[in-house]
Amino acid sequence: MYLHIVLMAPHTPISPEFLPKLNLAFRRIRKECSGIERFEWVPNFSQSSSRYSHALLSVFTTQTALDTYRSSEAHQAMLDAIAPHIQDIVVLDSLLEESL
Repeated sequence: MYLHIVLMAPHTPISPEFLPKLNLAFRRIRKECSGIERFEWVPNFSQSSSRYSHALLSVFTTQTALDTYRSSEAHQAMLDAIAPHIQDIVVLDSLLEESL
């Protein structure tokens, strides 16, 4: 299993109008990209990194599934929807041990 986390620092607080666009992009990704075990938008409650207010938390079955997702049109559409709102990102990709 492969963990893919993207912490996001928005330019301004995330507006309620943005969420339907994000939900649409997420539904498309789940429909078009196989090998996704978990794919969700989560708030960051950490006081030490409050600039990064939200994250994309995802788990893929294989490295190939993660690579396929990254090169998909659905992923690009999500990036196009998110990019105007985001000032900075931090990406973590890691192998998840089965025992976790």
